Amino acid sequence: MTARELTESRRTRTTRRLLQDALVELLAERPLNKISIKELCIRADVNRSTFYAHYTSLDDLLRDIEDNTISWVSGALDQLLAQPDTAGIEHVIASICQYIADNRSHLQVLMSPKADLGFQQQLLGLIYSRRSVAEQLQSQSTTDPAEAEMRVRFAVSGSIGLLQYWLATDLEAPAETIARTICTMTLPATT
Repeated sequence: MTARELTESRRTRTTRRLLQDALVELLAERPLNKISIKELCIRADVNRSTFYAHYTSLDDLLRDIEDNTISWVSGALDQLLAQPDTAGIEHVIASICQYIADNRSHLQVLMSPKADLGFQQQLLGLIYSRRSVAEQLQSQSTTDPAEAEMRVRFAVSGSIGLLQYWLATDLEAPAETIARTICTMTLPATT
């Protein structure tokens, strides 16, 4: 790759990030259907042609934000699956909480009632589709498949609910506290 290609790539990433951040700021104020491309461009300090060089619509921009988040979550789930023990799982959960803290503005919007509920359903679907995550979380807790499924549903929904609460309270608790709470409530007790 040439120096120019690296610079263009960096410039492209920077421009996309400016547009994403501006959309998130506007979504915190009002729904997507009340936001215009013109005001987004003003907020991001880019012109309309720059916007259209990267995205076809505001929906396209929002999908890009959601896709980036889903991609990261998918990678985090892969890391979770690779962990051989509870300590490794706890470490990955702590890194997920730290990612949320580092990306709070985007995630506060994506996980709020203001956002596209389809994204939240997609997120849950991704987690539930990874049966081995569920099996790893609950493998030692019971031999009854129906009870194991209920425990998994409770663990996932409860964890998502706690993360939504944490985001809604503007991350009042430290990431480590949230991670510890999730681990305590969802991982089987070891003896």
